[in-house]
Amino acid sequence: MPSSYLYTINNEGRVFGLSTSGNMWREFMYLGLEFKQLSAVPHFMWAIGGDRQVYVHVHGLDIPIRIKEETYENERWLPLEGFSGRLLPTDRYNFSNQDGTVDRGRDKVKLPSMAWQWEGDWQIETTLDGQPLDHDGWTYAIDFPATYTTKKQWKSCVRRRKWVRYRRYSAMNSWCAIAPLHKDPTKEPFIDIAVGGNQMPGSSSGNLVVWAVTAHGRIMFRIGTSTTCPEGQRWSSIKLVNGYEVCQISVGATGLVWAVLMVGKALIRTGVTRDNPMGENWSEVEPPQKDLRLVQVSVGTDAVWAITHDGGVWFRKGIQGEISGVCEQLATGTGWVEMLSKMALISVAPNDQVWAIGYDDRCLYYRTGITRSELTGKRWKLINAPLQLSRTSSNASLSSNNRHSTCGTPQQQRHQSWSSLNRPHSTGEGTMLIREWEEQSRSAPTPTSLKLWQRTGDGISAKNTQQTSFQDIYLNEEKKRSVDTSDLNEASVANITISNESLAKSGESIIVSGKGMGSTVKINPAAWSPVHSVGSMVGVEAHPETDGSVFDPDLTGDSGVYGEDESAGIIYWAECDVLWYKVEAGACFVDPTNPPKWIADSNGAMQGEIGELWRINILDELKARLKKIPFDSSIVYEKAVEKSSWVKSGDGKCKIKNGSLYEDCKIELEWISSDIGLLDSGTLIILNSDGVTSIIQFPVSKITCVVCCSEPGNPRVAVHTPKLSRSKVIRLQFASDTELEDWLAHLTSVSCQMNNVYGKPGPNSIWTTTVLGDVYVFDPAVAEECQSSEDGYIQEMDIAGKNLPFESILQNGFGYGSTLRITVCVHDDADRLSFNLVCYTTTFVKQKTVTDSHDIALHFNPRLKENIIVRNTYQNGQWGDEERNGRSPLKAGCDFILYIVCEERGYKIHINDNEYTFYSHRILPTNITHLRIKGLMTLCSLTYKSTSIIVEPITMFWRQIGGHLKKVETCSVGVTWGIGYDNTAWVYTGGWGGAFLKGLGTSNIGINTMVDIHNYYVYENQRWNPVTGYTAHGLPTDRYMWSDVTGRHKCTREHTKLLSMHWHWVSDWIVDFHTPGGVDRDGWQYATDFPSQYHGKKQFTDYVRRRRWFRRCQLTTSGPWQELGNTKLIDVSIYVSGKPGTDNPIHVWAVAANGEALFRRGVSESCPMGVSWEHIPSDQPLISISCGPCGQVWAIGKNGSSCWRLGISATKPTGIQWQNVEPPSGAQLKQISVGHDVVWALDTIGRLSVRREVQSNVFPEGTHWQTLPAMPNDPIHIDMSVANAKQGFRHVSVSREQGQVWAISGAGIICRRIGVTRENPAGTGWVTGIGANWQNISLGGFVNKTK
Repeated sequence: MPSSYLYTINNEGRVFGLSTSGNMWREFMYLGLEFKQLSAVPHFMWAIGGDRQVYVHVHGLDIPIRIKEETYENERWLPLEGFSGRLLPTDRYNFSNQDGTVDRGRDKVKLPSMAWQWEGDWQIETTLDGQPLDHDGWTYAIDFPATYTTKKQWKSCVRRRKWVRYRRYSAMNSWCAIAPLHKDPTKEPFIDIAVGGNQMPGSSSGNLVVWAVTAHGRIMFRIGTSTTCPEGQRWSSIKLVNGYEVCQISVGATGLVWAVLMVGKALIRTGVTRDNPMGENWSEVEPPQKDLRLVQVSVGTDAVWAITHDGGVWFRKGIQGEISGVCEQLATGTGWVEMLSKMALISVAPNDQVWAIGYDDRCLYYRTGITRSELTGKRWKLINAPLQLSRTSSNASLSSNNRHSTCGTPQQQRHQSWSSLNRPHSTGEGTMLIREWEEQSRSAPTPTSLKLWQRTGDGISAKNTQQTSFQDIYLNEEKKRSVDTSDLNEASVANITISNESLAKSGESIIVSGKGMGSTVKINPAAWSPVHSVGSMVGVEAHPETDGSVFDPDLTGDSGVYGEDESAGIIYWAECDVLWYKVEAGACFVDPTNPPKWIADSNGAMQGEIGELWRINILDELKARLKKIPFDSSIVYEKAVEKSSWVKSGDGKCKIKNGSLYEDCKIELEWISSDIGLLDSGTLIILNSDGVTSIIQFPVSKITCVVCCSEPGNPRVAVHTPKLSRSKVIRLQFASDTELEDWLAHLTSVSCQMNNVYGKPGPNSIWTTTVLGDVYVFDPAVAEECQSSEDGYIQEMDIAGKNLPFESILQNGFGYGSTLRITVCVHDDADRLSFNLVCYTTTFVKQKTVTDSHDIALHFNPRLKENIIVRNTYQNGQWGDEERNGRSPLKAGCDFILYIVCEERGYKIHINDNEYTFYSHRILPTNITHLRIKGLMTLCSLTYKSTSIIVEPITMFWRQIGGHLKKVETCSVGVTWGIGYDNTAWVYTGGWGGAFLKGLGTSNIGINTMVDIHNYYVYENQRWNPVTGYTAHGLPTDRYMWSDVTGRHKCTREHTKLLSMHWHWVSDWIVDFHTPGGVDRDGWQYATDFPSQYHGKKQFTDYVRRRRWFRRCQLTTSGPWQELGNTKLIDVSIYVSGKPGTDNPIHVWAVAANGEALFRRGVSESCPMGVSWEHIPSDQPLISISCGPCGQVWAIGKNGSSCWRLGISATKPTGIQWQNVEPPSGAQLKQISVGHDVVWALDTIGRLSVRREVQSNVFPEGTHWQTLPAMPNDPIHIDMSVANAKQGFRHVSVSREQGQVWAISGAGIICRRIGVTRENPAGTGWVTGIGANWQNISLGGFVNKTK
């Protein structure tokens, strides 16, 4: 689960954060402003400061908030003028939105506030649906509106082009003030704030809702708030009934709102939905007892907790947040449950975990034992974590011996504090300018609201923090405001230097600069500007050159928004008694099954079951008994057993052949091992259900992969044995998940022992993942050890039982230095023999058989009766000139050894160790892919030697490494990253094992808990009936009314099962309002018939409709992976130029979930996680990226186009700009892989294309695409056991050196491209490995060693 933060405010008004992946409280940078209230969702905090105004803080985002503004320039052709901006009265505006209904002149598109900056000027977009346009960017049509084309025709009467401009939210990692309700902010201050709604059912991603309470008891709703518009647009007052006044408010992740009235009752907002986030009405709930008054509530997802005025804690039962918007009772609950404890304040997390502050001690507590079935939990647990203290804190009188050794940051690198930015000479002028600016800004903050009250050591007392009446708090605050408002602190405005004489000149640009700014920045005074940054310049982001602490490497894994005053040279860490004023869990996600270290290690951990008295007594007695046993270490005992053997047996079902049914069977695994490991052996026996007769029996050494292939309700494992003639794969089904995991662990363990593979795989390994998320690796080091000889690598070809004609793939081709040694026994009746080195191609000559259509580089043809040996070459469909010189030493019935050596000039051929002839090259030997032997003879042996390691895909041993990932990417020094199904990034730790191995042969080093999220989908289908309208009764030929996406399989919500016991539901069934193609307000999609193209708007001819339901489930497992921050990724690519051990910089490029390109700084072999992300702007969202040698970086846009990065060098590894490349004709690309002077791409229908003539230093974009021909009946795409098999490919990966291209076929079979040469980078054919329903493969580290 991604790391998240628990936020608190102490009694001095300082904000602290505690990461679930960290172990210490860290103070947010103190800038002179204390805070009273705080509410948070991930990366966004809303707070009320000591001045009782609202502030927003955006932090922890590796990807900046960028918004693309678009406007379309429209022109019409006029007879005399040609194309002109003068349009007809009935036409659209000259500059408009996409459909022409809104006037969007470029000068009318303004920044929403001073927190935003333009990234550049308006630019013309030069692509249309991935296809490049000319430099003017015009598209043409007959009339408005119409379908636009890239080429102008004689009937094109109108044209348009799109202008784009990006704006960026520049107030990151700083507190920004929201404009007050009135010009005088003291007229109606705020007393409470709440943010939530980020998981509102059916709402778009990034939706947020913000509610607030004013000192007059009014409730305000912030309109337009989202993750892309953090500050929102404006406040809207929500009407209350009966003259009620509110003192506190809380909103849950699903948008459910509870408020507390002054009279002690609760108000619940009903009708809160995605279409109406403000809700419709209020519903009233009485306090738990008549003599009690509610003073605070906190809303989770399915839980509401409350505090009464006496400190009592109450739980509201009957809440269901996900459907509370449509059912009032599920929003108000059914009754109160007393928790028999006293707390001062409570906060509920989105996953219903609960935190509280003690009533008497003001300490922090966590409610343990909360699950979906038991929302009240079991008991409170005190949380103690080390606390960072600044010198400005009254609690900081500590010895410097307590400081954390790694947290001190040099004073010169400390972030510029607010007071350090003052400029005395500009104070008065700045104040006047701000006041002038307010007059023309419709909701700008006043100087009073901008003021930062300096209250050194004036912390809120413990008595004040326990006040429950908001009037008392407000009156107390008014007393502290006895400072004259005209006496502004210099720091409040001194960070602004404005070069214009006056801000009153509407429409002019204002140059804002300040200390630490590298350049002046233009802002627009006419734009509505309610936001003012406390932590940095107005509308200017912190700069790396001056704000060191923000950009320093984070040594504790927490966000860089924490810091210290410039006046403080040391950060202190200490265990101390701190008085907490507020706790906020809205952004905290704690997994109860795997709590953070600071929960598990908190004081009182031994007070649970482990620390019970009877257990301690037993341990003490055992220790005392052991002391009495004499032990002489000088005695050497002989080993009682040198060999160990065991048999594991069980019942199950098996399927030996595809198409057959699973049959009952008994399974036995026998294993014999020795302490030296040389005599290890094992046998897997599958018996009939009677336990007597065997179905199949084979040694463990025949197993190349053991992979889980379960379906919901059917725990299954596939044992791949490609070397067995009877069955290439044996599928076993078990009665329970426990049995499956037990067998999977044992089979994996013994097969790894048999192949002598343990621990961390080598840096040259190939990594892959299955559709079920299991991670596998092939390490070529084992093959290298077996094949290595003095001058190459030798493979004994498998010829047992093979009849002639014989054909075999030469895995590495037959390049220079390769040899073949063939031993044969010629039959007595033999006449003509032939030994052919064949060059397979993917294009066939018409009217010829496949066998005769390929080029033959060497045709060695002994003709025994003629007593000659003919040598020739078959090329382009015809034979060349024969070479017949030399008599043949071969006779019928003889045995002989044929030895062929490939040299630079030709082939040296030996017969029986005597050189017979030399045949010069007529076809480049690098094109050779196969050996073909014909004739009346018997093959005795066949030895193939190559200069590089021979990797045969069908015999590769795949070892499960542990973890659960969708995609994995590696490089040649072993640094490996992965991406989960929930887009969380993971980094390989070097371990092996996890949950799947159950402790057998596993390494506990680097094994961490992993959490992943999946969505289950079912489709509700209906047909229109003339009488009843749309109904669930379809035609007999229709699909199931509840089905999967294809409609061929019946799927209902009630009968949907989880894949295994490690999965659990985390939501109910919900209508999906984001189904591709669009939906109506109820989630339906319409079409003329099943199946068809679906759309969201009902038309007259639509007779069927469907809607998608989804339910979210969560997996908890473990593996050798460490989570990398909070940034969600959809693709990643890694490249390093150095060799293992050199610790060279590693280039890591990624695509974030929102399509932004990222570059990871600081990645190396010793620091595989890197330090920080750098955002790389692009004109369109991306979906795939790949980096390779010589600074090559290619990417795929969401519209299917491709582009490459210009200007990458050692000094500028991020390059300069993106250059578009036209995609293959008629193709929409979805994935790309970069190799050495070659680029492979995969389109949406599974076709592969190769970018030809790529020269990284001369012509890096290449010249043209070569699309591989489709092979409709190719067996690599057909596998009846794979339900989701389809034509085409799923994934492609190119190694960083020449010649290695691997892909995953549509049926999940691993494939390697053969015949790949410098002259023909597209290769000539495929050789296949096992089909384990693979999904992704990475060759980033595969370097085929040569001798």
